[in-house]
Amino acid sequence: MMPIIEKLTDYRRLSEDLERSVDRPAYILTGEETFLIRQICARLSSSLVTKGAETIDIVRLDGDGKSSSIDMVRLLAELSTPPFLSQRKMICLNRTGFFSGVLSGGDGIVADLEKALTEIPSHSCLIFVEESVVSNNRLLRQVLRAGALGAKIIRQPINELLKWVSGLCGREGLRITREAAESLILRCDYSMSDLMNELSTVFLYYRYTAGHSITLDDIDFLCREDLTGKIFDLTDAIASGRIDEALQKLDILLARREPPPYIQAMLARQSRDLVIAKECGTSGRIVESGVTQSDYFARKLSSQARRFSLSKLEQMIENSFQSDFAVKTGKLDGEDALAIQVIRACQAV
Repeated sequence: MMPIIEKLTDYRRLSEDLERSVDRPAYILTGEETFLIRQICARLSSSLVTKGAETIDIVRLDGDGKSSSIDMVRLLAELSTPPFLSQRKMICLNRTGFFSGVLSGGDGIVADLEKALTEIPSHSCLIFVEESVVSNNRLLRQVLRAGALGAKIIRQPINELLKWVSGLCGREGLRITREAAESLILRCDYSMSDLMNELSTVFLYYRYTAGHSITLDDIDFLCREDLTGKIFDLTDAIASGRIDEALQKLDILLARREPPPYIQAMLARQSRDLVIAKECGTSGRIVESGVTQSDYFARKLSSQARRFSLSKLEQMIENSFQSDFAVKTGKLDGEDALAIQVIRACQAV
């Protein structure tokens, strides 16, 4: 029997429900991990629609995040029309805004739509992919009570991504070191789509070279630059008080067309993380603190934190605030403020 779940669930619970059966009248998907959302939509399509009938039994309606952008008359018509060849018709709705705001389109149409979404015919299934969903939205609560399943698909934790990356490499007959995998995950900011793109390049390279083991050096050579690593290089120079070298590292970041506010934010975050690492001491306690999920990153933080005094790190955080304030009040431009911030950090004790 289909269980009623009256709140947004996560990817794991959604997967378990799909293993049970694809029998719900609607699925509402939101969240930043678009790779998994695409996979879920493909899985639903293969379960609901007869192979070869996709062009006639899958209907797509795209909006711009506002309910007024959806042709509600057509949606109601599609809901009332049975599939041609498949057991169920799949109606895919992107960015409707139905569950994040107030419906618009006339009282009669809105009332008809609300009724239709809570009494979806057994021959149809609605798949909503939304930019945002408000958990206390009235229509959302009604649709969930009627049997729909809503899920917020966030970026996966590093341990899950490590298993996934290792599995993808294993299918190619390759091994990847944990250090290389963690570095790649951090470079891709936990995005599975970006990871897949980077790994495609790595796999092509290894098919050509006939290698078997992917190392950190290979990731450095083949994949996108490690911005976090560049920030570590900058703070290494700051730790030693080497002003010329620190400014040179800053110039490298600016030459890559990284926006000064972004570099400033990264440097401020690094200073904050180093304070926490200084207080935690070991990499294990750093991971427990929630600063990072990565053992590799935690070890780097722990090692670098030992090179700073607590007073120097506190002064770096204060410098970040003063630099940001100077830019926002128009006293300095972004690059000059960054240069002054780096020089002051080098001089702090």
